[in-house]
Amino acid sequence: MIARWLDLEGAHNVRDLGGLPLVGGGATRHGVLLRADALDRLSAADVSALADRIGLRHVVDLRSAGERGERGRGPLGVLPGIHFTEVEVITAEAVARRKGDKQAAFARGADPDEVMAAGYVELLDLGGAAFRRAVESIAATGGTGGAPALFHCAAGKDRTGVLAALLLDVAGADREAIIADYALTDERMLPIVERLTGARSFEELAALLPAFTFRASPGTMERFLAMLDTTWGGAAGYLASLGVADASLERLRALLAG
Repeated sequence: MIARWLDLEGAHNVRDLGGLPLVGGGATRHGVLLRADALDRLSAADVSALADRIGLRHVVDLRSAGERGERGRGPLGVLPGIHFTEVEVITAEAVARRKGDKQAAFARGADPDEVMAAGYVELLDLGGAAFRRAVESIAATGGTGGAPALFHCAAGKDRTGVLAALLLDVAGADREAIIADYALTDERMLPIVERLTGARSFEELAALLPAFTFRASPGTMERFLAMLDTTWGGAAGYLASLGVADASLERLRALLAG
């Protein structure tokens, strides 16, 4: 079995989306899509592992403009063979506007998984244009974009976790496997938070949100997928509602499921 984790020096939450069981049998393909936390502290060895060994050609950056301005693309950003697609799933101002609702729900004793899952549905509402562009860029053929691709935010948990769930659901991955993939991030949260501490954008966000938002609970993803089904009939229905073409969805299935 091929290891899913990529143990890099400058990023702690990098893993391959290959090897996950598909509902109809088989598994997702290795070396096609990777998910990650921020890449601005990659070492030369990390860059070689991604660019040379994996053949990375495309990075999808889901961070806000403020996060990108503060931390930059990192060393992958200067490589001529790697295309960057930069989208803004949610602005810092939008996070600040919604902080009161999350804190109030927590104070009322609401289930943290329900609060987080509802927040992910809100990401789908607020970040529809960003998710559409991210998906279409990964599904692109020739020119810019395409795969092998890596997508990331700051911690690689929320924005990245939502996009991973969408892509895996479109590919037909088993739901328990999607949930388990999301929960893997919990193993790496301590070093991720330690690395992000000191960054202005992260410190501002951390001050706004309750502690449970820095966990990756399986229950959160389980509830999110249920909400995704109820509202859109699954990831394909959500992406179709944004205007993502059937051809792009088929291309994603071919990329991930073969």
